[in-house]
Amino acid sequence: MHTVEFILPSSSKIKFIAVSIPCLLVLYALSIGPAIKLTDCGIIGDRTGSVLKVIYAPLALLAPVPGTSSLFNWYVFHVWNCDTMGDNTL
Repeated sequence: MHTVEFILPSSSKIKFIAVSIPCLLVLYALSIGPAIKLTDCGIIGDRTGSVLKVIYAPLALLAPVPGTSSLFNWYVFHVWNCDTMGDNTL
């Protein structure tokens, strides 16, 4: 009969993962600013813009959280100086 041994990752790897995941999530959320700026400047075309809508669709789940819409609008429109052609909602 064979026994299966589980090899657990070291505590340093677990700490690295525990820090990396939240950092990556924050970077993902913040990357919407440069993406919208590149779209506004015409560097990213309409077809790619449609792809970006799919990529950033999960951020819409944050809309019901109080303050997130105004925070994203401030970040996109004031920090990145984006003009989304009259669309002031994210």
